Amino acid sequence: MKHLVQKIAGVLWAVVLLGLTLLPGPGEFFAFSPVFFTTTLGFSFPVAGAWFLAVYLTGLAVGRALGYFPQVWVAPEILAMTALYGVPTFLKGRQDRARESFQTQYAADKQQYDVFRETAEPLKKENLQNEKQLRQIEHLYDVIKEAGSTLNVQEMIELTRDFTERMFDLPHFVIAVLSNDAKKYEIRIASGCDESLFRSFDIDLEDSGLAAFLSREKKPVWVPSVAEKEPFSRLRNLAVKSFVFLPFLVQDRVIGFLCSYSNQEDFIDQDKFAHFQVFCNQISIGLQKSLLYEKVQKLSITDGLTKLFSHRHFKQRLEEELILANRYSSQLSLLILDIDHFKRYNDSYGHVAGDHVLMDVARILKEQSDMTHIAARYGGEEMVLVAPETTKEQAMELAQKIRRAVEAYAFSVGKETTQVTVSIGVATYPQDSQTTLDLIAKADKALYAAKARGRNRIVVYPL
Repeated sequence: MKHLVQKIAGVLWAVVLLGLTLLPGPGEFFAFSPVFFTTTLGFSFPVAGAWFLAVYLTGLAVGRALGYFPQVWVAPEILAMTALYGVPTFLKGRQDRARESFQTQYAADKQQYDVFRETAEPLKKENLQNEKQLRQIEHLYDVIKEAGSTLNVQEMIELTRDFTERMFDLPHFVIAVLSNDAKKYEIRIASGCDESLFRSFDIDLEDSGLAAFLSREKKPVWVPSVAEKEPFSRLRNLAVKSFVFLPFLVQDRVIGFLCSYSNQEDFIDQDKFAHFQVFCNQISIGLQKSLLYEKVQKLSITDGLTKLFSHRHFKQRLEEELILANRYSSQLSLLILDIDHFKRYNDSYGHVAGDHVLMDVARILKEQSDMTHIAARYGGEEMVLVAPETTKEQAMELAQKIRRAVEAYAFSVGKETTQVTVSIGVATYPQDSQTTLDLIAKADKALYAAKARGRNRIVVYPL
């Protein structure tokens, strides 16, 4: 339709110009006017231009033969118009062929690019996955390196928290470790939640709760949706929709666990869960070493019978506390306690009963003291208590509490109960002494004075 309109327009325009050329006067102007727009027709409307040129030139030739147009008009105009139409048409043809060639090449290149993109996209994803795995391996290497560099349990637990937050970006998690008596799990870290709430309770190994149950199962558990799996659906009441449980397993023994939970489903994927297991396996090894080292360290500074600190550790800690008291200009009191007539008790009831008395008195001593006090076995039936930031008057009150608690306690010997009393000597830094050995000597003098004055009493230095 478009070409037909151009053909008709070209023919009509040629006929009109031929007619105008025959006019006397302005005819000469119209005879040369086609020269000026033939090029435009050749570029912009090639079909119309071709038909115009054919009709117009034919009309000129026929008109000349019939005597209507002078020869001077016809020959130059035909040549000029032919050239002006032919050159642009030739150039436009080359331009169109070049455009078609370019479009063909562009289509081929685009097809090749699409094929390359389709091939490269999986490779790109694979490369990103490899980079992610490489970072995970680097992190695991860091875990192995740092886990092997510490033998402190708390440092090991802090290390576990740091790497857990850095590597896995978990919203909420808790870390629990087996207690020294191996009867419960103590929650040491609570990240992303109320730490004071979690630290307020421990988990008994035989408890019926979920954590104890999963610990006894001794295997990792990943629950993407608690609503779809029993017996975990009851966790929905706690706004928990998914969780992961990973035990720290060493030689078929769970020495602790890491439990993470979320109020959204599928908060981790299968790959992250797999990496998480490898991570926890490495942590388990480091944590086991730390717990063993802590146990050995504790045994080396603890009296095996009374579970109080040893004599050597007591003297070391007393020296340290005296330095702190001197630095901060505070007072420090020392209590030395001796079980009255202990040899007679051993002779009457036997050494086994005497050992039980030592253990019970040591337990009472620890119960009556607080977290800042240092309780130790001094030797034989003598025990000591270092009380930092404690005045002489406060030390006397503390000694009275201990003495009364021992006096009121019923010590069992088989089916029989017995009574035991203690004598206590008290000395205070810096009023009574400036050095460790002298402070011990002053408290010891006060103790012997208490025994000399009838036992079951407290004597404070100076006598």
